[in-house]
Amino acid sequence: MFDVNPGQIDSLTSLQLVQLLGRLLHAEAQAADVPLGNINVPLQITIPDGGEDGRIVWKNGRDSTNYLPGRQNFFQCKASNFGRDGWKKECWTKSSRRRGTTRVLAPALKSISAVNGHYVGFTTEALTGQKIDDYAAAIEEGITEAGGDPNRLGSIKLYGSNEIAAWATSHPSVAIWLGEIAHRQTLGGFRTVEAWGQRGDFVDQPYADDGDNRYIIGTTRTRELNGSDNSTSAKAAWAKVLEHVTFPGQSVRISGASGLGKSRFVYESLRSSSSIVADIVSNSTIFADYRVVSNTLLPIAAQLADGHHDILLVVDECPREAAIELGQLAGAGPSRLRVITIDTDDRPLDKATLHLSVLPSDGDLIGAIIRSKNPDVTEATISRLRDVCGGYPKFAVLVAATWDLSTVAFETIDDIVNRVLRGSSVTGTEEIRALECLAMFDRLSIEGEGNPLDLVAKDFARMSGDEMYEHLSKAQDHDLVGRYRDQFAAQPRPIAEHLAHRRLKLVRPSLLEKFVLGAPDELVLSLLRRWRFMDASQLIRDAASAIADGHLSTPGAVLTARGSAILDALVHIIPDKVADRLHHLILPCSNQVLADAKEARRSIVEALSKLMFRSRSFNTAARLLMKLAAAETEEWANNATGLFKQLYQLQLSGTEVSPAERFAILDEGLDSEDEATVALCVDALGSVFTSHFSRFGATDEIGSGEPLKDWSPTTWDEVDEFHVEGLKRLLEIRKGRPELADRCETIITRATRRVLNTGIYRQHGEALVEIAKEKGGWPEAIESVGHWLYFDRKGAKAKRSRYIRDLYTRLFPEDPIDKAILFTKFWSADIRDPDAIYRESDNDFRYSERAAEALADEIAQNDEMTLEAIGRMMPLDLKTVGPFAERLSRRARQRKNVFDTALELVDEGGTGMRMLRGILRGIDLEDHSLADECLKKAVETLPVTVPLIDFYSALTIDDSRIDRVVAELQAGRIKPVECAYLSYGRGLDERSASSVSRLLDELVNHGSDGAWTALEIAMMYRHGQPLFPEFAAEIGKLLCNPALIAGNRDSNRDAHLFEDLTKQVRNAIGVDAELADGLAQQIERLAGSEEWEIFSTLSAPMRDLVSVLREDQPDVLWAHIIRFYDNATPIERDRLHRLIGPNSDRFEKSAHTEAGPLYGISKDRLFSWADGVPDHQAFLVEFFPTLTIGEDGSAWDPAFEELAARYGKAREFRAAVADRIRPKSWSGSIVPLLEVYLDPLASWSKHKIQALATWAKDQHRRLESRIEREAQHDREIGL
Repeated sequence: MFDVNPGQIDSLTSLQLVQLLGRLLHAEAQAADVPLGNINVPLQITIPDGGEDGRIVWKNGRDSTNYLPGRQNFFQCKASNFGRDGWKKECWTKSSRRRGTTRVLAPALKSISAVNGHYVGFTTEALTGQKIDDYAAAIEEGITEAGGDPNRLGSIKLYGSNEIAAWATSHPSVAIWLGEIAHRQTLGGFRTVEAWGQRGDFVDQPYADDGDNRYIIGTTRTRELNGSDNSTSAKAAWAKVLEHVTFPGQSVRISGASGLGKSRFVYESLRSSSSIVADIVSNSTIFADYRVVSNTLLPIAAQLADGHHDILLVVDECPREAAIELGQLAGAGPSRLRVITIDTDDRPLDKATLHLSVLPSDGDLIGAIIRSKNPDVTEATISRLRDVCGGYPKFAVLVAATWDLSTVAFETIDDIVNRVLRGSSVTGTEEIRALECLAMFDRLSIEGEGNPLDLVAKDFARMSGDEMYEHLSKAQDHDLVGRYRDQFAAQPRPIAEHLAHRRLKLVRPSLLEKFVLGAPDELVLSLLRRWRFMDASQLIRDAASAIADGHLSTPGAVLTARGSAILDALVHIIPDKVADRLHHLILPCSNQVLADAKEARRSIVEALSKLMFRSRSFNTAARLLMKLAAAETEEWANNATGLFKQLYQLQLSGTEVSPAERFAILDEGLDSEDEATVALCVDALGSVFTSHFSRFGATDEIGSGEPLKDWSPTTWDEVDEFHVEGLKRLLEIRKGRPELADRCETIITRATRRVLNTGIYRQHGEALVEIAKEKGGWPEAIESVGHWLYFDRKGAKAKRSRYIRDLYTRLFPEDPIDKAILFTKFWSADIRDPDAIYRESDNDFRYSERAAEALADEIAQNDEMTLEAIGRMMPLDLKTVGPFAERLSRRARQRKNVFDTALELVDEGGTGMRMLRGILRGIDLEDHSLADECLKKAVETLPVTVPLIDFYSALTIDDSRIDRVVAELQAGRIKPVECAYLSYGRGLDERSASSVSRLLDELVNHGSDGAWTALEIAMMYRHGQPLFPEFAAEIGKLLCNPALIAGNRDSNRDAHLFEDLTKQVRNAIGVDAELADGLAQQIERLAGSEEWEIFSTLSAPMRDLVSVLREDQPDVLWAHIIRFYDNATPIERDRLHRLIGPNSDRFEKSAHTEAGPLYGISKDRLFSWADGVPDHQAFLVEFFPTLTIGEDGSAWDPAFEELAARYGKAREFRAAVADRIRPKSWSGSIVPLLEVYLDPLASWSKHKIQALATWAKDQHRRLESRIEREAQHDREIGL
């Protein structure tokens, strides 16, 4: 299809020949990965006295291509049969060509000779082999006669029409351009950018600069909390596209409604590109309209991909399915195809595709388009037409090009719409009726449930579905109709709404009512979505009211999925009527009825979220929302409960009504006899004191009106009054409803720190004191006040600070037990010295612990007080009671009584275990035998739900206790992982190694958890001291346990355990053959593991283990490695490579050139295994060092040179080297990591092994090309 014949070249004019040369040079440079240092083809027919029509020069990369004989190439173009004399004379300056004058060498040939460049004649003449030789000889003669030396040229080439045709055939984009030049038509529907630009609408309308940020990088607009979003201008969007398609195999999807200028955006961006990269992309672009080439597109794209052609394929009107297939073709294997597809379908493709969404313009673009043809138009006319165009450039073009705008300011909207229809050639009665009927709906499915298009055509358009489809397809050509997958939509919105209104006036009310009754749900909702922005029309409001009256007249009708969805849609049109309908029909329903209406709930909640924003409908909406929340069935954040609580935020409450009106609704709920409603309202009071505000959804946008605004305080007095209202109700509820007292108190304490920073701090403080007196103490209040003193006092006024410090004293208990509860109830850093102020250097986290221990000393002096403390504190959730309990039992005079009393208070849930554990530890420190007695009683008494390890880990461990732990482990009363607690705090350090080994021996019988726990205990045991030989041997066995590779618990901890213990064992007893055999098997097991998480956890310590075994037991290690390698799957070999090759997780520049941990095995052993087996030879590449890098540059490592000299003939070996020299991971720019291989590869270009030399040259060219691309990419991203 893309063949070029010599006849197409023969007919070219001089200018066209130069243009052809430019395209060929750009295409050849891209296809051959030639660095784009200098491509120069001035579009002039002659260059006076120059003798040069074009050149291409580069420094790095390939030495030559099929059509570029070297790196310095100079072209002379001749669009005629120039003849031998002509080529000879072309070597001289024009002034020296006259008879009898001294010949002067043309400047171009002087410059060519100076750089040993190549002189290429480029002519439309058909040249035979003899002619080529004859003309080349003439050129040599001409150079010699002018005093030059033809031997200083790299070569002399002549390309005639046959050679040029063959060259052009190798570049499809050039072949298409030639076809357009020769035949004035496209090749099978495929075009160049220039031919695409001949579209009528492109030619007729000058391009207006598009500075609006209407291009979305992605499929939908997203917005960050700081207000920034992913929209940008046309120029910036194209820069993103260009950056993406610079690399082969990439795909871009550009979507948006028809008429938004997607195609014009791509064309103008390609046409106006200014950089070298952009020029090459533009010249390599092939355009196609899918509607024209649908049958041939995919086969042609496959041909382009398989042929490794550097082509950017732009496909307009491309369906999603075709775009997916094109992307797959582009991204497959060695393809160098790039793809841009354009369509209205905005569904995302794959993650690798760059998505760009185009939106209507809300800026100056529409005005600029209209002014381009009507410079004197008034701003009033522009404003009116901008409203009609709806942000669609296509309609602005229509207005600008075809209208007399002098009367627009005086015309009705109907007149303007009729002019748009006439300008779009939609004039027939049935055509207009079909478009009006479509406009009645937001979108209309062509096929699907209930045959929507047929139904609308029959009921409203009085025609068949096929006829309506035909009319709408015609209107689609003029973008009055958009096609979105299998749906039609009238556009732009202002025109569509007017057409809908015009048609609705002619529809009998009974017909509309019948339609709504029988149409599919989605079709009815589509009708109402169109009406959303037409709510100012009385006709629309009347029609909506009729639907509400006819179809939503009973609770049963509303409480269905269909009825509630219709109701939600009607909120935008007749909100007051919807509110009345909800008030009379739904509000009286019982909570159970509302709870059962699960299908209707979501739509009703959505409706209420909008209605509660309006003051006119707030009361009904808030009451019903409260009722739905009390019978909540949804779990997501914006359910009825979340929205109701949101109403009581200070900011972003989701309503415009004042706090007084909102609290009035809350009071109704608090007075209710329904417990769920009261509880909901109490929880809502918690929102009063929140300090972080957010609101769900765009509930402020109702109909076509301006967005509503949340009520917001304007003075600090209003803020304080808001908080007072919340606090007042919490205090009243706490007194009047004791069952809710705890919930109210929790809200009050959580609000304390925030409220103490407001104007009502005294009122709040006095409330805290009053409640604390009633309760007999309130630790949570003290904690909250303490937070303010610690964090907020520094910047507060002295008066406030003095009051709050005094408040802390007033709240602070006097009773020692109450004090002990305060200091042990929270985490150690939560109760601080009330006179301390936050600063970064303050690390006194033991303040509360010291205070608790001092109180324990005081309480222990009184036996009754001691037992009272146990009785009061055991049932409580005390976070840090351990040190207090330990001190208390050590100081108590009746320790057994203390323990027995505490033991009786432990329940099945383990309440009080922290305190009982502390008591047992204190007893053990004073009386070992009594502790054993207490432990035995606890084991016999407590239910199985209580973890026994809590007791054993509290005790000093001796041999007998280790035996008990082993017994409990065997019986299943203690879990393997729990045994690690025994070693914490040097809990096992006093035991002998043989005693600890008994526990370890039992743990290895309990699977992976047991094996890893055994290693953890071994690590903690006498940590920091050298291992005894016997214990080191025990650990060595643990390290060889297969269960370790079956699972792990914590990646960082387990990797450290294995690595550190391996080093300790090696230092203590070395690595003998038996231990090496077991450890090498672990390497095999890990490389063969199917669990990536385990492999990634242990790969680092296993790499270190490879180094250890290579040094200590190389024979054992190598035997295991080669046995595993020969039987491994590709995945297993890859994992083995990660264990024995360079560390791919390091980002140092030298990491990928260094040796792997396996390097160091004797060469004799390696070579005897690899000789004669290419697969084995390739394996050695994985762990040998490749380069030595010094101040003078980089060179092959001598060991790698030896390897190459021995195995360089093997294709597998060379493929392995090619893979090795390309890093798999890096940080920053990859360019330096690639550049270090250029000189070494160049040194191999003359290697005595010819296959290796040829390979090295090819790799050198490929590497230079990639370096150029990567460097360009780095520059573009500012790296």
